[in-house]
Amino acid sequence: MRRSVIATVLCTAAMACGGKKERSGTGTGTGTGTGKAEAGDVGRCVSTLERAASMPAFERGGAIVRGCGLCGRPWDPLIAADRADTGTPVDLEEVWAIVDACGGVCTNQAAAVFRGQLAELLPGKPSTRPWRALAEACPELMHVDKDSERFASGAWYALGAIGDKLHVARATLPPSDQARLDAALTAMLLPLPPFTAPGTSFIVPGGGLRPGTPWKAITVTTDAVFVGRLAFAQVTANGLQLDDGDTPYPGARIASHGELAAALAAVSATPPPALTDRLDTPVIIAPRAAPARIVGDVLAALGTERAHLAVAAAAPAALWRGLVAAHPLPLGATPPDGAGRRLRVGLATPRIAVVDPGGVVVASAPLPLPDRPMVERWAAALNAVAQGRTIELVVEDGQVDALSQLLDAAAGGGAAGAIPAPAKAGLTGKDLVAFDDVKLKAALDAP
Repeated sequence: MRRSVIATVLCTAAMACGGKKERSGTGTGTGTGTGKAEAGDVGRCVSTLERAASMPAFERGGAIVRGCGLCGRPWDPLIAADRADTGTPVDLEEVWAIVDACGGVCTNQAAAVFRGQLAELLPGKPSTRPWRALAEACPELMHVDKDSERFASGAWYALGAIGDKLHVARATLPPSDQARLDAALTAMLLPLPPFTAPGTSFIVPGGGLRPGTPWKAITVTTDAVFVGRLAFAQVTANGLQLDDGDTPYPGARIASHGELAAALAAVSATPPPALTDRLDTPVIIAPRAAPARIVGDVLAALGTERAHLAVAAAAPAALWRGLVAAHPLPLGATPPDGAGRRLRVGLATPRIAVVDPGGVVVASAPLPLPDRPMVERWAAALNAVAQGRTIELVVEDGQVDALSQLLDAAAGGGAAGAIPAPAKAGLTGKDLVAFDDVKLKAALDAP
């Protein structure tokens, strides 16, 4: 586990980590453990950490910042500032007031730059810019190094400040509460978004969420495939630690889809994160507006491996923008053993077909509800006939967003999983005049 500026630096009143500390007026200061948290706030924070340890991992960060107001002010304006580029309203003075209440920053110059950058938080501009500038000027304050600077943000600052205050407060706690705090922090591993080095990520589709925390990722674009690990943060009473398996996202680029199975095996051989809800099947991260065929190509190369499509873990439960979770429906290259006949559905053609184990269409029909949007037509058809069945996906010219919607419909209908359809797979043959769930089920059940 990489340690991102672990030690909590305690500067004296006379020195401010490279600049003079001025607790009033300009509000500059060390921000690294100064300013004692109130005992009642510390007690509530310890209880929050205990509750968060039993939550799904992607919900923990949000729970912690809501329940650990150790600088005497809520963290909400900082989290809102992380979304300023989307047009979320931001109280810039309150953002600075929170940083000031936590101890300020390391120098007067850093304070001026940070406040100037805050004033430039506007829709369409990177919302991480003030925090990355602060991280460059005051790495001890922000708990970042070259490996973790991609996560510099209001959320990262809040978690680091909480760790600082807990570090200072721990010595004042009775032994029983120290033990409670230590036990809660031991379990406090938080998933981080799949950020590249510049601190950016793909916008993945929405969709249903499977319980469990993924840690292996296949990232696919129209011209490249990467295989690697997702990163995690460990909140400790000594600051923040970064766990990315020493392989920063997106991991290694593979030369061809034929190398996918070996690359996944290499990642699987590394020590996994210590999570009780760990999901060991990889997630496929793809931009929501990308052609769905790039996901289909990955599925076809999985071999015996199973995977899930990565979907957005949305606020307010998720603290981080860009955090991903796994879609519920398992994906693979081939149907499970004994799957027998299966259903074939397309992203563009409004039909559904029953195919035999060799891929030959034995019955087909138009989707029901011809006057409704395609997503409703998928849902109506699959709710009627998909229970326990494998779905063949004909991606056609659809996008990843549409693929996620189709997978939602299949999961809602109780499908067992999905696989890519063969090249040039058809959706016609033995045509029914209209959708007929009785006849389609009969075709599915036929020997």
